[in-house]
Amino acid sequence: MKKSILNSIIMMLAAILCLSSCSGDDPIPVIPTTVVNLEVPANLQNVVLTSAKATLTNVETKQVTTIEASQFIKDENGYKIMCNNIQAGNYNVIVNGHLEFTLNGVAGQKDFEVKSDNVAISETSHDLKMTVSTFTAQGGFVISEIFFTGTSTSEGKSYSGDQYIIITNNSDVTLYADSIAVLESAFLTTIKEDYTPDIMSTHFSVQACYMIPGNGKSVPVEPGQSLTLAVNAINHTTEQPNSIDLSKADFEFYDETSNPNFTDPDGSAPNLDKWYCYTATIYQFHSRGYNSMAIAKMQTSKEDWLENYVYDATYLFVFGDFSKEMTKSGIYKVPNSWILDGVNLSVESVREWNVLDASIDAGWTYCGKVDRDDTRFDKSVIRKQDANGKYIDTNNSTNDFIPEAPASLLNR
Repeated sequence: MKKSILNSIIMMLAAILCLSSCSGDDPIPVIPTTVVNLEVPANLQNVVLTSAKATLTNVETKQVTTIEASQFIKDENGYKIMCNNIQAGNYNVIVNGHLEFTLNGVAGQKDFEVKSDNVAISETSHDLKMTVSTFTAQGGFVISEIFFTGTSTSEGKSYSGDQYIIITNNSDVTLYADSIAVLESAFLTTIKEDYTPDIMSTHFSVQACYMIPGNGKSVPVEPGQSLTLAVNAINHTTEQPNSIDLSKADFEFYDETSNPNFTDPDGSAPNLDKWYCYTATIYQFHSRGYNSMAIAKMQTSKEDWLENYVYDATYLFVFGDFSKEMTKSGIYKVPNSWILDGVNLSVESVREWNVLDASIDAGWTYCGKVDRDDTRFDKSVIRKQDANGKYIDTNNSTNDFIPEAPASLLNR
């Protein structure tokens, strides 16, 4: 009996020793610091990451490690996410959060989530890179339509109060339209002069500037959404049955005038902030498209712009054998670097030049092939779209726009 018990004890000890000697697996190492490098798009400025979280899930053990925003360290490329004391292994990594930023001076925001599966983390490989690539943050605001021709009455007369311009957020992120101004060129595309100084390569010379008001984040525009800016935000069909109901426009160009013969109806839409306009009465677009137009993110105060962004230009007026040096005074200018988009407009039969620098628009578009073309009414210039619904923007309006297109808001 005693011998049987002794043999059992010896066998148990042998089994334990065997298991101990056969289990040659080393302990799973713990990595002191794992760094997830989160890169943001390089064309964004003033990036702020909020409501952020990183989650690392061990594929084998299913253990989850969560890193909150307090462990995100900002650097020149984005953020470093510090993850301390996790076991070596394969991980599924998810980083999500909310980005606030500026793009070409325009404030924007975007929720994001990036993933990377089966990432090996070991003693020799414990830094990984993840890129916020769920959006490109390209495109920004573009002019998607300009309706400058107006409509014609049943008597065949022109009606221009129903003009409008549409700007669209062509990016994949929410952008704010605050401080974006609509600009009209001071020079006509139908009369070319050799102006001195020639500032076209650096500035856009303007005769009208009306800005979308706001505190910086008052006018959010979702991806693919648009703002309609009407010359008069009223229901024009009550006066002109062939016209458009613009009472639901987002903003309107409104002018206060002391001239009793020119009164501007103050429609239902908020008024644009009028910085400057050449006319002492009521502003309207040139109904045949002699002036080019642009949108810009104004990057200074109204007072500073009116004082410091004005110049005089001289040119030689020639008529037959007569010539005389002339001065065009009080021209306002906007740096090309502020301009988000621009469109040269003209009429083929009388066009002489483009008044926007080629870096902004190397082409031009139109409504009406000859001056005072009676077929131009009810037509606008509309930007083309690709197969994904994005507006095409090659900085060449000849390629990018459909000329003489039916006005999109004219429902007939």
